[in-house]
Amino acid sequence: MGRPRSFDREQALDTAMRVFWERGYAETSVADLTARLGISAPSLYAAFGDKRTLFEEAVARYEASPESVTTAGTTGTTPREVLEKMLDSAAREYVSDDHPRGCLVNSSPELAANREHNREITATRLREVADDDALNAEALSSYVHSVLMGMSSLARDGAGEDELRRVADVALLAALPAERARR
Repeated sequence: MGRPRSFDREQALDTAMRVFWERGYAETSVADLTARLGISAPSLYAAFGDKRTLFEEAVARYEASPESVTTAGTTGTTPREVLEKMLDSAAREYVSDDHPRGCLVNSSPELAANREHNREITATRLREVADDDALNAEALSSYVHSVLMGMSSLARDGAGEDELRRVADVALLAALPAERARR
């Protein structure tokens, strides 16, 4: 019979997520993880397998968060509202004091497939709520996710929420110029 774990796996996963968020996958060593988690390397391997598996679990936890920017967009009922909700969430979440700045997924080169999946989620929602067949959901999704990547970088570089909100406002005007004429 193996020894019971002497740590809370869920708390360890949260801590690992923050380490990867702060440092990135490539720059985070097993030694960094064990130091922050307060566990030995054998305990880390027993609980999570290897560094890559731990990273994937941490990313899945991050993306499942109710504060996820992509998830916020899925509650929009018009294309404008989809983008507004995503950009508003990003402006707030990317500078929150509750976690590292920026976006874990947007700042990790290893997560290109996750970013593509998030663009697909957004494009699908845009198609679902569009009342105009001319709306290019894929291009609009790529655009807003490009803006989100820029907002994440700005936040990591120290920008505040007000600056991110100004970027979001300009992005909305650029993304949906026909909306300006209707106001």
